[in-house]
Amino acid sequence: MITADPAELTQRILVGFKPPPRLKLSGYADEFAVMTGPAAEKGQWRTLPYQREILDAFTEPGVETIAIMKSARIGWTKCLGVVVQFFSHQDPCPVMIVQPVKEDAEGYSKEEIKPLFEDTPVLRGLITEAKARNTASNTILLKQLSNGGLIDIVNAASGRSFRRKSRKVVLFDEVDAYPKLDEGDPIKLGRNRADYYWDRKIALGGTPIFKGGKTEEWFLRGDQRRYFVPCPFCEARQVLRWEQMRKEGDDAGKYECENCGELIPHFKKRWMVERGEWRPTAPGNGKHASFHIW
Repeated sequence: MITADPAELTQRILVGFKPPPRLKLSGYADEFAVMTGPAAEKGQWRTLPYQREILDAFTEPGVETIAIMKSARIGWTKCLGVVVQFFSHQDPCPVMIVQPVKEDAEGYSKEEIKPLFEDTPVLRGLITEAKARNTASNTILLKQLSNGGLIDIVNAASGRSFRRKSRKVVLFDEVDAYPKLDEGDPIKLGRNRADYYWDRKIALGGTPIFKGGKTEEWFLRGDQRRYFVPCPFCEARQVLRWEQMRKEGDDAGKYECENCGELIPHFKKRWMVERGEWRPTAPGNGKHASFHIW
């Protein structure tokens, strides 16, 4: 009769109880997310190269604050939808989304949240029809999920929106458009709602309206990651700068490499972006990841 070594047997048993590795948010998105709402391309989600590290910051241990200063049309609103999906499906918890004014909050709920829960297979049924008719548990701006999660969409113009609430995830959108309140800074009011949670996630993003605004302020507070792309001629990595764009003449629209001086045609942009990488350009404390891209 052959008997197994007790230590080896114990190890085999423990392996059987080991939970599966937790997906990074970009991996989760590629497996479970779909493009919904007013998206140009509907269907299965595919994380773009520059979106990957931004999404993964939300599941990176130790990172508490994620700030992004961006241009238009980089998919930030859709990335927020992926964050909402993850914390509704994978890690159900109370999520707050802060829009500048009431009309923005209602529009975001109707155009982004409603189709997100209707069109995403893993989210269907979390907001039941019965609950949807019950205004006490579900309204346009408040969604109670059947698995214990919660989606709370508020507007920064109302200090009352932040009172008597506790939220693990707080997502601030287009922060430069937030009005000033007598009760205090809407960002501070919203961040205070997450104080109870040791593993809170705070995200702030938007397109700057003016220099020195809240978007730039929160970017500068972090490690200031910038997206470095290679030149297709000399492969020198650089951050794209408006000053290097040719704006007139036959070469208008081409980009001059800062290293070799070659003029890069527009059709090479996708090649460059696919091979880009994020690099921090300032010291950080490990808790505040900030990104700039245009």
